[in-house]
Amino acid sequence: MTDVPRVLRWVSLGVVVAGVVMGFLGALRTGTSWDEPFHVMRLRNYLDHGLFSLDWSSSPSDPESNTVVYGPVAMLLLHGLGVLSGVEHANTVSTSPAAYEVRHVGVFLIGMAGTAAAAAITRILLGSWRWGLVTAATLLALPMWTGHLMFNIKDVPVATGYTVTTLALIAMVAPVHGNRLLRVTGLAAGVVLMVGTRPAMFSAVLAGVAILAVGVLATGRFGNGRTALAEAASGVVVAALALLAIYPKVFSDPFNLLQSAEQSAHFRGGSEAAVAYVPFFVAAQVPLLLQGFFVVGLVAVIGFARSSWRTDPEQTTRYTLVLAQLLALPLVAVLKQSDLYNGLRQLLFASPAWAIIATLGLARAVRWARERGRTRILGGIAAAALVLPVLDQVSLFPYQYTYYNAALDATNVHVPSDYWRVSTRELIGSLPRNGQIVCSPTRVGDTAYRFAQDTSVDCRTDELGPLASRWSAEGLSTNELLPHDAFYVIVDRGHPTPGNCTRLASVDRTRHLRTLSMTYAARCTLPAPTLGSAPVVFTRAADSDMAPDLWGYAPEGWVSRGTTSAITAPGASAALAFRVPADCTADGCTLTAHADAPLDLVADLDGTSVALTRTDAGFTVALPAGTGTAWITLHRTSGAPLGLRVHELHLAPTNKE
Repeated sequence: MTDVPRVLRWVSLGVVVAGVVMGFLGALRTGTSWDEPFHVMRLRNYLDHGLFSLDWSSSPSDPESNTVVYGPVAMLLLHGLGVLSGVEHANTVSTSPAAYEVRHVGVFLIGMAGTAAAAAITRILLGSWRWGLVTAATLLALPMWTGHLMFNIKDVPVATGYTVTTLALIAMVAPVHGNRLLRVTGLAAGVVLMVGTRPAMFSAVLAGVAILAVGVLATGRFGNGRTALAEAASGVVVAALALLAIYPKVFSDPFNLLQSAEQSAHFRGGSEAAVAYVPFFVAAQVPLLLQGFFVVGLVAVIGFARSSWRTDPEQTTRYTLVLAQLLALPLVAVLKQSDLYNGLRQLLFASPAWAIIATLGLARAVRWARERGRTRILGGIAAAALVLPVLDQVSLFPYQYTYYNAALDATNVHVPSDYWRVSTRELIGSLPRNGQIVCSPTRVGDTAYRFAQDTSVDCRTDELGPLASRWSAEGLSTNELLPHDAFYVIVDRGHPTPGNCTRLASVDRTRHLRTLSMTYAARCTLPAPTLGSAPVVFTRAADSDMAPDLWGYAPEGWVSRGTTSAITAPGASAALAFRVPADCTADGCTLTAHADAPLDLVADLDGTSVALTRTDAGFTVALPAGTGTAWITLHRTSGAPLGLRVHELHLAPTNKE
């Protein structure tokens, strides 16, 4: 095999060092991402009753909560690291900033294990650790990979588990005597990490074992084939027993695995899937020069497999296993029009295989250049292919996952930036302290609403949001001093400033001379809707969110989860707001709420105590004469969480109630 040119060796080493440093430091600097608080909730429930589920999930088959889509293995590993580092206890899962940082470091370490596994695969394929170093550099030069290593608790463990699984299966082709335990253990560990984090990935295991079986039996040497299949079967059985022991409520029923695949494919009802989705984002999110070497490698591998599957079935099988990790599930996702969103991150598991193929392309290009005396030119191009994306990563740090290549940026088209909201940590120092903050507000047209998808809980105190952990740790104010029609928002992904908002502060980065907003804060105003005698009913379809206009009556402290016929107040207080119609009599109006209410429920109107009466159907609140816009804050005399569900509201003149 052609040796790695000296310049490429040193550049690869430098890229690996840069990637490791950025990945580790970024793990300590990024904020809380979308998924992390929900996975904390899932792990708490797993430790409590054995189901890795959301609080409002009713059963493993509940499609709304995607209970069988995720498994606890990655979070258990990160929890173990948290216990060892002293940031949480064995039976509790912390939401402190330190706990999130430790989890980020754990994700980084898992990702580096996946990087090492990819390098080891190249070592087997090309017989050289130097080329393995090039694979590690190629993988870390991918901004998407390095960016996600800093926090992504779902996709990085799956990618590493898949790569370790592929490594073990490749090592089982023509197995070397004396390393059987390592191969079997490696396969079991990879499967447990991958399937134990995303149960639907069992299909990747089946595909890999099937490829190995066909490949080793095609060699015609039954002894080696029998050994390889015995090792693969042993690894899969050990993994299955481990998964059954770790998560029996899901893995004891094979139907759950099929349901996991179905729920994973239709998370958003298929509305965002398109045949051209994957090709577009591959072309747009992968550095351009590396794409060229990848194409060379892909052509070379496919050509080898077509011409040498009879004469060299072992190497053909190894190549096929890499191609399966790269292409099999992405092709299935495209053909099934599965839900794919936020670029390629759901296909992050293909990145290590992509880097291996790109390395094979580099090796083929180096051999071609040496035969023609053009090694220096090729070495310079290869060095640029690795260095230029790293320079882009430095300019985006620690938000490398927002990378798009120069060709896309040359079009000046808008593409989303910080989907994950981890840049909110950098924004905290610029946020006002005197009013409700809505993170990722729902926008309709040019208007930002006072809720985010299914919640109007203040982001400063919402444990499922990106602010609460650090806001609480730093003792920041949760005062409510704004006029009732005003609130703050944090907008992500570079969306334009809504028409009812004024931008206040922004976290920006530069990519190919374009200034990008990761997240920004704005102050918004939105008047309360009018409430009359016609009931306002808080209902929604089971597969959709509540209508935006309904949230105008529930501006703070409510969620629409776990039921389709009510809004719920999970915290210690919640507010209802509305304008009073002109036909209210001089004696005032009465608000009637059909609700499931606690016995010690009380109400304030614009900060002043007002009479609240419990009824069989809920409660009523007497509004004094002259009330124009009502802001009613509900709480309990005990100070306990409200535990209040409101089904509908209506208003009538007091003398008609």
